[in-house]
Amino acid sequence: MAITLTAESRSDFGKEKCSKIRAGGRLPANIYGGPFGTTPRALTLDLHSTELTIKRNGKSAEYEVTFEGTTYPVKIQEVRYEPVYKGFKHLDFFVPGKG
Repeated sequence: MAITLTAESRSDFGKEKCSKIRAGGRLPANIYGGPFGTTPRALTLDLHSTELTIKRNGKSAEYEVTFEGTTYPVKIQEVRYEPVYKGFKHLDFFVPGKG
């Protein structure tokens, strides 16, 4: 059974905007592949619960991302960490298959 992560779309991009997103308790992420093709969609997830979930279950577990009323089966492509405290800084999700 896949683990579901709930996300919201975001329109803020760049280093400063992402720092503000993280300061607000949200984790910036991108999702691509499948119906998105090579054009990524920008998302945010709850920082604390997402980090706990992924650390408990591992990066290779089965995950689903739900946003805009649709659920996508995803693989975690990359986790970028904050260099000093090793907290999550950014996630990349990949939707396998073709859209």
